[in-house]
Amino acid sequence: MLLRFLKVNDYRSWVYLFVFSLLAGGFALFVGVKHVPVFENSLLSLFNIDRANSIIVKIMGLLLLTANIFLFDHVVTSQELTANNNHVPAYLMGLYLIYAMIENPLNPQLPAQLLLTFSFGRYISTYRVEKAAPYVFDGAFCLSCAVILYPPYWVFFALGFISLGVLRAFNLREYSLVIVGLALPYLFYYTALFLYDLPLQKPVLDFTNSFNRPAMPLYFKGSFLINFTSCLVILFTILFFIKKGTLSGRIKTQKVLTVFLWALLPCAAAIFITQNHYVVTALMTVMPLSLFSGIYFGTAKRRILAEILLTLLTVIVVISVLQHTEVIGTI
Repeated sequence: MLLRFLKVNDYRSWVYLFVFSLLAGGFALFVGVKHVPVFENSLLSLFNIDRANSIIVKIMGLLLLTANIFLFDHVVTSQELTANNNHVPAYLMGLYLIYAMIENPLNPQLPAQLLLTFSFGRYISTYRVEKAAPYVFDGAFCLSCAVILYPPYWVFFALGFISLGVLRAFNLREYSLVIVGLALPYLFYYTALFLYDLPLQKPVLDFTNSFNRPAMPLYFKGSFLINFTSCLVILFTILFFIKKGTLSGRIKTQKVLTVFLWALLPCAAAIFITQNHYVVTALMTVMPLSLFSGIYFGTAKRRILAEILLTLLTVIVVISVLQHTEVIGTI
């Protein structure tokens, strides 16, 4: 049933995704709780967001979730990472971002993920482009801004170099632009802190406080079902790609998916060195996980099995969120 709505190649796909974003965002706002101080280690801690008008905050949060879903869908379809009629990756991203939204409608991960998706889109656009300097700089600049907003995304800092290494021949100028693009937002950040007489050590403290010594992750209520189901989806996705024998028939898609594979490595390490995944272990990997799983759901030969898994994941997300917010008891 869900795949029927998520696999169309006309204007209806945008309508369905918009309706889904409203339903998912409305659900998150309705049951939202504040278990953790989400702004503590972020640029947003300099602003009194918690005291802002709640209606405005909720509207902005809903817009951020919608923007994340639509931008990710645009990137994966326009860059030929999936078929034009496969909108499952964007749907999955929206499902997982609900967990960030229920902690706060303006959770820093939401604008940071938007910038991260845009950054990846710019890097992907460099493939077989002669003058790629603007794309490289934009990608690095947006990635650095994402990290300033949400320091745990430091795990993606090397992705600019990895993207260039996989997608393009070596060019020292382009690698230099990655460094400049990553450094420039921090230069602006430190300048603003100096001008407004704010602590200059804040960026360093935000980073160090977002990570800890390697340890097993701690979770809140509602984590078991969603993590178990996510592992089940990952297992079927791995089996799908192993059976397929290759990531894709297109050379560009193979290279880009290789970049996303590399993105999974630091995310796996982040499970043990960050405490920002209070319910979902895979929250840091929302982008690559949504892409690979979305490709499986959208192209699996066993359509019924894929449909059952996607429906099960959706139901589990609802139950897990209700458990996390203590609307229902933990199973």
